[in-house]
Amino acid sequence: MKPQCEYPFTARQFEALAEEGRRAVQAVAQYLTGSAIERSDQALSDALNLMKPSEGCVPSEEVGDDLLTSVRRKFAAVYQAAIELAEAELRKRGLERRRHFNFCLVIEPSYEDATHVVIVDYDKPICYLHEWNKAWHVGFSSLAALAKAVLSAKTIVVRRVKDLT
Repeated sequence: MKPQCEYPFTARQFEALAEEGRRAVQAVAQYLTGSAIERSDQALSDALNLMKPSEGCVPSEEVGDDLLTSVRRKFAAVYQAAIELAEAELRKRGLERRRHFNFCLVIEPSYEDATHVVIVDYDKPICYLHEWNKAWHVGFSSLAALAKAVLSAKTIVVRRVKDLT
């Protein structure tokens, strides 16, 4: 009997997302792979493997030479995607990078305690976002959950920039 291959992220989940959610998932996948991905169950699951729920702080097959680097990459995928989407939305609203905002993502990774994520401004003493979570609590059971996390961070950043301009 041939074993059945299970994919945590599927094309069906992707197609069920609103366009903004699809952009969020694509941004995470782009960050993780460095290129656009096809919309198949295998391609989505392979590209986003780091983002699936796991027993440890990252899936065992994603642990590289340095566990902290893997933890940082996991968080960066979500928050860098949020930054890119926030920048695009702010530009649509007529705001300019370097003049109105200049994002810097800072991550203090930990595999034993909370990983802190901060989005600050390179040029101004502004903190747009500060969140923390234990890496083993950051895993997404569906593409909708992943998209929600990215879009939530994006919304916080956009709102903060709006409030300050």
